[in-house]
Amino acid sequence: MLNQAETLYPSLTPLAVQVRWKVPTEFPACPDEFTDDALLLYESRLSFGSIFARNQLSTSLVVDRNLKDDDLIVLTHFAGDAIKNWAVAHISIHDGLFHHRSEFTFFSLKGALKHFCELAGEDLGDSIDDYC
Repeated sequence: MLNQAETLYPSLTPLAVQVRWKVPTEFPACPDEFTDDALLLYESRLSFGSIFARNQLSTSLVVDRNLKDDDLIVLTHFAGDAIKNWAVAHISIHDGLFHHRSEFTFFSLKGALKHFCELAGEDLGDSIDDYC
């Protein structure tokens, strides 16, 4: 899913970089060392309600996650008030780094869930976010 032309941004977490995610962000559950089962370990640390990402602007909490092949997909909800309360992130490993790619923010849970399901290889149907 990583487009090689996309810009990589530094993260506050060692071994992590960000794609389509400019604000330096910490990923507390991200493993601090690279192993053969690093994505499986990462996925096991993401439980409902735990902090997925935090920076000076926001904190996002885990709603769901799905590990499919070499892709970890995470559905999150922003703590506090936000215009778009929902987000989806994609994590993959390239050159020994965890690439955290923002897969957009969403007005509705249904919109976020639809994108989450699409990335996981499932279909949920239409939502308002398809037309905004």
